[in-house]
Amino acid sequence: MTEKVKEKKEEQKPKLSVYATLQKIDVKPYIKKKMGLDYLSWATAWGLVKSHYPDAKKEFTEYPEYIPSKGEWISTGRQVPYRLTPFGCEVEATVTINGEKTSQNLYVMDNRGNSVKAQALDMKLINKAQQRCLVKALATAGLGLEIYAGEDLPEEPQQKQTAPKPAQKPVRRQATPSKPKKMTKDQLYGYQADYNGEKKFLVTIYTECDKQKKMGLDAKKSVPIEWWHEKLKENSADGEAVRQFTEMAIEANKKKEAKAKIKQSDKIPDYAKDPEVEKLIEESIS
Repeated sequence: MTEKVKEKKEEQKPKLSVYATLQKIDVKPYIKKKMGLDYLSWATAWGLVKSHYPDAKKEFTEYPEYIPSKGEWISTGRQVPYRLTPFGCEVEATVTINGEKTSQNLYVMDNRGNSVKAQALDMKLINKAQQRCLVKALATAGLGLEIYAGEDLPEEPQQKQTAPKPAQKPVRRQATPSKPKKMTKDQLYGYQADYNGEKKFLVTIYTECDKQKKMGLDAKKSVPIEWWHEKLKENSADGEAVRQFTEMAIEANKKKEAKAKIKQSDKIPDYAKDPEVEKLIEESIS
């Protein structure tokens, strides 16, 4: 009778969430030091999770493979567990614990923590990044999150108060930069931008973006589209040229749509009754 009562009490006791369960695990005895930073071995982290959740699974996201060749990015048609871009390489790890999924991204880095470009990449660095990313995903799920939060790091010693410095002479401000000069159509078509270390005509890059958009690709899967999006935000000569070329392309597409609409009409439209068509015609011939 006593055993049945005990079983009922255990059934009524609310189960802890995955996060609450993993957060209770003390990882301090397993933490190691490397280059002055705390880290948790991926094998130890994964072993701790599996001891509580034997059905836990891990996976690394696969992406379409593109390789740089003579200033172009060529698709190999293969899927690989990393994403290579002109700005570096990244991996994504996903863990599924008790039906709950958690993902994290991490860039491939060298021993100094710097992002590694395509020319210096090898599978050893990619594999290390995947294991680090796995630990990061497990931390998001609750295991050893305090390592990333920096809760175990000693507090910075308070600086002694010093006498105030004498007032400095006012610095002469530089003149506000003038508005970028508007380029002509010929100048934009003849403009060569720095595309992954090589000079390339903007019109060529835009054409490649347009082709890949029609194929259903976006900035996450297309290197040219990602490059174009980054340049749109960039405060540089190339960034300004990309913005002006984009505006020119938008205007050209509007005129093309207007001409197509006129061509489809079997008779001369009554402009007074269709102001939208009249406006499109005026824009196409202006």
